[in-house]
Amino acid sequence: MSSTSEKLRVLGRLRLSRSTEESTSIDRQRETIQQWADAHGHTVVGWAEDVDVSGSIDPFETPQLGPWLNDRPHEWDVLAAWKLDRLGRNAIQLSRLFGWVMEHDKTLVSCSESIDLSTWAGRMLANVIAGLAEGELEAIRERQRGSRHKLRNSARWGGGKPPFGYIAVKNPQGEGWALEVDPVASKLIRRIVDDTIAGKPSTQIAAELNREGYLTPSQYYRARSAGYSTLLRSELPADLDVNPKQEPGKVRRRKVRTENPWTQTPIRNMLRSDAIRGYVHHKGELVRDDDGMPIQLAEPLVTLDEWELIQSTLDRRRDTNRAKRRVKLSPLAGVAVCLGCGYTLHHTRKVARGIEYRYYRCENKDISDIRADFLEDLVGELVVDEIGDVEILERVWVPGDSRETELREAIAAVDDLVRALSGATSSTVRDRIQKQISALDAKISELEATPARESRWEYKPTGGVYRDVWESSDLAGRRELLRRSGITVAVSLTGIDGKRSGDNSGTFEYRVDFPAELMANLGHPKDDEQLWKKISGSFIPVFERRSAADIVRTEATPSRDGA
Repeated sequence: MSSTSEKLRVLGRLRLSRSTEESTSIDRQRETIQQWADAHGHTVVGWAEDVDVSGSIDPFETPQLGPWLNDRPHEWDVLAAWKLDRLGRNAIQLSRLFGWVMEHDKTLVSCSESIDLSTWAGRMLANVIAGLAEGELEAIRERQRGSRHKLRNSARWGGGKPPFGYIAVKNPQGEGWALEVDPVASKLIRRIVDDTIAGKPSTQIAAELNREGYLTPSQYYRARSAGYSTLLRSELPADLDVNPKQEPGKVRRRKVRTENPWTQTPIRNMLRSDAIRGYVHHKGELVRDDDGMPIQLAEPLVTLDEWELIQSTLDRRRDTNRAKRRVKLSPLAGVAVCLGCGYTLHHTRKVARGIEYRYYRCENKDISDIRADFLEDLVGELVVDEIGDVEILERVWVPGDSRETELREAIAAVDDLVRALSGATSSTVRDRIQKQISALDAKISELEATPARESRWEYKPTGGVYRDVWESSDLAGRRELLRRSGITVAVSLTGIDGKRSGDNSGTFEYRVDFPAELMANLGHPKDDEQLWKKISGSFIPVFERRSAADIVRTEATPSRDGA
């Protein structure tokens, strides 16, 4: 097909890698294509305009040009672009496009380069320029890699989407950009951190954020791009769509969550990332200076004490979940333990003849199964009777001084470098790591010479009393109250020989462990049958031993909450 011998239908191709790219603006591209079409007597029937789309994307997968090639080829005859690189910068992809154009009896024109695929000279020149365009793309990428490497090592922000909790600002110390704490997002991170340290599961944190209408990090970035600095959906216009869009050239492998978008996985990933400590990352790894220490890019959102506490909490929870995954937590999960072996009692359910039976069971089988409703009522009575009027105390993490923090950071850096050294094969890399380790060794020796105040837990009052909070809470709230207060109950049911009955009920024994700080406000025991004994450590237990006849149950006797 000749592009000049007859009037043809022209599809104009417009593309920018960045919307701020002025030298190749959309208007300039459109004007050049229109002038070419008018000069040859052709008619422009459409424009395939892609802004913020990289030249590395296959033309067949771009948002606007893709449909014209895949679904609407019968509507046009000539594909015209300002320059060949507006179609793409990958020689293989452009060659595929050239072949497709010829197979479908179309032609392709580069208006400013005098390339016309309807001629053999134009086809030869197009392939040469396509190779040059790909070389230019590689040169651009190499320059970007070098520039970002330099920026990372000088603690400057190299561009792109900043970590959640930070915003990019003009570097106050000189050229380029830096990261600054985002006053909006950092408050949400602080809430997530505090909840995690307090022991709240990531699933519960996610559920609360969804219930309260908080945006996810990706939704928040889109809201900020639209000019709204808020994390609450209720404060955004109803017609503002902040959900992820399909990216050009990429296939979405899972459905976008528009309902309850917060999940436990992104929360855990956020808490695991050193980005909340303000450190520089490259391909998931910390970037270190010549002394072996991580390069600080921005003000940390958490202290080292909090960071270590978060990691230990997540590790402990991960190990627990791997050992036993349960769909629903019991009312005394993490509170009731076996008096014999000390391990957590597990909540079990079974249904017989339409009746549900619930027990607390020791998996080591050191004790007999205990009726769930009895144990839960017992704990409730103890809370109301013994500590109902006591002000609630919660554990608060008190960080150590800066010297201790520096010491732990230096030791952690050495651990990372030793691991890296074991995998290094070149002498250059090994020499550099050895120098970093030597510098850290000198720093650790200096820090160890001076005593430091260690981090610790403290119990502090919250203002409410146990009775009011207990009576106004649901089962999950009561479990959380006991766990956050450090209260546990150890129970035992022994001495049952064969089938349970009124005469073969065994002996029930329990011990309630209250933190010493809480016990200091209790005074003396109310009943003579209770014996208070102080033991070593920070807990004071309450003992009781009695016949278990009142908690005997047979398969014909349902629990109180059974139906």
